[in-house]
Amino acid sequence: MSGSQYSMLYKGSIRSGMFAARLVFCALFLMAWIPLAFAQEPPLDVPLSRPKTRDATATAVGDWLLYPTLRVYSVYSDNLFLSPTSPISVPGFGMTPTLTAVRSDGIHTTTLNATIDRQVYPTDADINTISGRADFTHKYEALRDLIFTVNGGYSYQTLSSSLQNSLQTGVITPTVPTPPPNGTPPGQPGQPPGQSTGQTNPAIGSNIPLTVSPSNTYTGTFSVEKIFNRGVLNLTGTVNRTDFQSQSSQNLQNTNSRTFSESAGVWLGPLFYAYSNGSIGTVVTDATSASTTSYRIIGGLGTRQFGAFRTSAYFGHQGSQSSGGGESGGDLYGGALSYNPIPQWTLTGTVDKTINVSSAGAATNLALTLPAFTPVQIPLGTSTHITATSLQSSYAITQSWFATVQLSYTRIEYLASPRLDNAWVLDATLKYDIWQNMSLTWEYRYRSIFSNVPFATATSNYGMMGAIYKF
Repeated sequence: MSGSQYSMLYKGSIRSGMFAARLVFCALFLMAWIPLAFAQEPPLDVPLSRPKTRDATATAVGDWLLYPTLRVYSVYSDNLFLSPTSPISVPGFGMTPTLTAVRSDGIHTTTLNATIDRQVYPTDADINTISGRADFTHKYEALRDLIFTVNGGYSYQTLSSSLQNSLQTGVITPTVPTPPPNGTPPGQPGQPPGQSTGQTNPAIGSNIPLTVSPSNTYTGTFSVEKIFNRGVLNLTGTVNRTDFQSQSSQNLQNTNSRTFSESAGVWLGPLFYAYSNGSIGTVVTDATSASTTSYRIIGGLGTRQFGAFRTSAYFGHQGSQSSGGGESGGDLYGGALSYNPIPQWTLTGTVDKTINVSSAGAATNLALTLPAFTPVQIPLGTSTHITATSLQSSYAITQSWFATVQLSYTRIEYLASPRLDNAWVLDATLKYDIWQNMSLTWEYRYRSIFSNVPFATATSNYGMMGAIYKF
């Protein structure tokens, strides 16, 4: 089947899909029982009020609790930007001071966060980077089952990806790392299976290829969460503004965006729950005043843990439409299976299939939204079948040692073209808590893109060793 035939076949379904998606989002306001976010169990009931306690690990200044941390690390990569033609092999050093301040009276909680990351490469000063962000979050618990949250932030990035996300989100303030209450086993609702809060360590490197192109981003987010009997509904609105210091590339253009997302879930019985997760957003490019509206919505079923297993599966649709007339879209579906034989170990496998058929192959500065842990970006205007799988293992070796390994594989078939790309990512991290306030971390990451077209194949090895100190 030719590309034009694919386009004609899907063009009608894309338009109807866009219309259907808008109807779904409107209906969400009327049907609070519509199902929540992928693989997260909805609460069984409204949480009880908890007495206000002071965290002994924080530094108290009046009513504020301060959480200052310092991270220092060294890195090495044999292809830092995952380039197929000009790999850069460099060692580097980095330092990341962070300060988080929290003030709460049990109803109002204000969180301030500021962080700076400086990376220096002695053998190639042109790629030295500095990135930072500052943001605030205020949460108002009007009732135990009704929570309003507002967030505003600014970030500066030295490195940028070649394409911008078609569905842009707000700045996420990191959760203060505190251990779960005594007696709470891993895998309870709202907590990833087999993990305890504060055990994981975020990776430093990026999965996707980056380029040196400084940018400033301003973000505002407002969300409301309503907890029902055996269900939950969360609605979030986000506005973004991104300014690049240099716009020499067609893809790196100043943009405004707005995004609305929902997540909902409800228990259907003692074992199964239904959930949905959807987003719709519009990105406007300054240079051309062109706008692109994209959406992605899924619905599915999940189970609570039975024996050592829990599962979930979903089906949905995604699509986009630009002011210039270009359209794209297609179905998506997938699922996950988690194996948790002991509290210390969790093994999770996921698979996702995303179909995107475009009516126009025009150049775009926006990337298709993919849930996969993958080193590739796919332009919205490219017709593809994308199959992404991953396997992740998290293991608490002892009370001080924690290990995580993730392997992902992505297969990208280009419709009406012989091109075929296969992408791999292997990421392994090891964390050792020397003391309550100091940890050592090691990370190894392998990335590869194998393509049957010239100048598209690339591999990269990346290693990091660092230490985190909590004052």
